[in-house]
Amino acid sequence: MDKSSYEEKYRLRISDFDCYDRITPCCILDLAQDIAGKHADILGIGYQDFIVNNRIWVLLRTRYEMVKYPPLYSILSVKTWPREKGRVDFDRDTLIKDENGDIVCKVQSKWVIIDSEKRRLVLPRQYNYPLDTFLKEKTFDTSFDKLDDFNIEDAPCFSFETSFLDLDHNGHVNNVSYVKYILDCIKLDSKYQISSLEINYIHEIKAYEKLNIYIKKENDIYFVKGVA
Repeated sequence: MDKSSYEEKYRLRISDFDCYDRITPCCILDLAQDIAGKHADILGIGYQDFIVNNRIWVLLRTRYEMVKYPPLYSILSVKTWPREKGRVDFDRDTLIKDENGDIVCKVQSKWVIIDSEKRRLVLPRQYNYPLDTFLKEKTFDTSFDKLDDFNIEDAPCFSFETSFLDLDHNGHVNNVSYVKYILDCIKLDSKYQISSLEINYIHEIKAYEKLNIYIKKENDIYFVKGVA
């Protein structure tokens, strides 16, 4: 059995869309996160395999680009595959297609291994994907680049308190929850769709912590910074 990639079909639910029937960024990231975890389990490097040695996978960066927007209750085919490990991180690609085989969304993510007790980075030299070959296909031809920074003193601020339900089994706020906070700040009206998104996760946040989100908009592009 070829384990270099994993593919599964998902039926979208009403909760995967917003009040204007637009698929949400949370849904896209949740699909990518879910299938990445399932593939890791198949490879023997999933959560249960790692946690016995106080190791966990943590998402460092993610980005996606929408190609088309699926309607309610669509059945999507989601395929994921890892790239060869880097010096300190692991990249993974995910491709989402509709029932006709047309590309819906391209996703790339970057992961690191963390000591779950010390909350410190674990260098990956002692960990290898149990694969003989890797797919050469990439969802993006370019590497992750540094995101533009901006002065928060001139930006509107929105404050949130994280909750218990925002946490995942790693004990910190899940990556999808941050996108929910951002969408609550932006409040896009019915005329707009989110065509692409990129997030850099720097520090973890636990439950019941205050999070300030600063927003800057230029030419229909939103720049966002979260400060705990």
